[in-house]
Amino acid sequence: MGWNINGISSMQFSFTNRQHVARVTEQLQTAGQELSTGRKADLFAELGPRASVALTLRAREENTQAYMSMNEVLDSKLEVMLASVDSMRGGAEDVFQNALINAARPAMGAAALQSEARAALESTIGLLNISYNGDYLFSGTASDQAPLTRWDDANSTTGLSPEEVLSDIVGTGPSTMAEAEAMIDQIDAFFASTNTADPDRNFEATFFNGTPLLDGSDDPNTRVTARISDGQQLEYGVQANDEAFRDTIKGLAMLSVIDVDQIDDDATYARWMEAVNDALGQGVEGGVATSTRIGFNLQVVANAQAQLEDISLVQQTQIGNYENVDPYEAATMVSSLETQLQASYSVTARLSQLSLLNFL
Repeated sequence: MGWNINGISSMQFSFTNRQHVARVTEQLQTAGQELSTGRKADLFAELGPRASVALTLRAREENTQAYMSMNEVLDSKLEVMLASVDSMRGGAEDVFQNALINAARPAMGAAALQSEARAALESTIGLLNISYNGDYLFSGTASDQAPLTRWDDANSTTGLSPEEVLSDIVGTGPSTMAEAEAMIDQIDAFFASTNTADPDRNFEATFFNGTPLLDGSDDPNTRVTARISDGQQLEYGVQANDEAFRDTIKGLAMLSVIDVDQIDDDATYARWMEAVNDALGQGVEGGVATSTRIGFNLQVVANAQAQLEDISLVQQTQIGNYENVDPYEAATMVSSLETQLQASYSVTARLSQLSLLNFL
């Protein structure tokens, strides 16, 4: 007589059940992660060859976000530059108006012109020496150093101060028309940086410390630029040695270095004030043009930023189509796996309570 027993041992059943519990637990952890993050836990396993498309899209989105972050910084820089130029122009305009009143001969307010111009000059230098995140905004590509030497400070390279150079030219002031013309010519040469006899006595040697307007070959030096999107680069550099700023500083310096109320000869006085008003007028006019250019650059950055935001929205939607999970499907999967796990635990608990003594 033979016995034929079909089935598995309780030990084998217990081992199989433990494997099932481990597998379901792992699946439940994955499903729970997907439910909480909203993204596929294993992108490559889920998408296969299509995962490369998702990775490409994500790289493009990271690049877009980088441009957007840089544009936010650039926008702030341009706002600071615009505010500085507008404030500088406002101070110069006040002096200019008083100078125009006293253009032909000293009248009301002439005695205060020197102190008023000196205050505006110090303010102008301070505004043009402004920095943002450690970068001096009006130094050109040499943004690690302040563009302008303070009026009465000695330049670290030449050992001269701007006040010293101008005082050496003017002395106590012109007393004749010929002296006024000669002084004006020397001042023009200083601010144009064309004094070849003594290069230290040039604006771009003693006064200005940033990037010169021209290189060694007399070609324009590169301006500060920024790439605001793929294929779009913006030249936004405004420098303290631009003509508008040099004219403004020249007019204020000519009033600061002497007291024009002390020029006795009317013709000499009128010629000096003519040069002052020409410089201030051109400086104020150039300041308006500079503000307009900065404002235009702000608009260019804003338009680029709006385009990048639209591109980012499209890319994020495409990335979501590849990487995101359906929250309802994920919740259903979690619920199903929890039910399976509970059933497995229930069977295991019942098996642990079985004993042969229960049937004897």
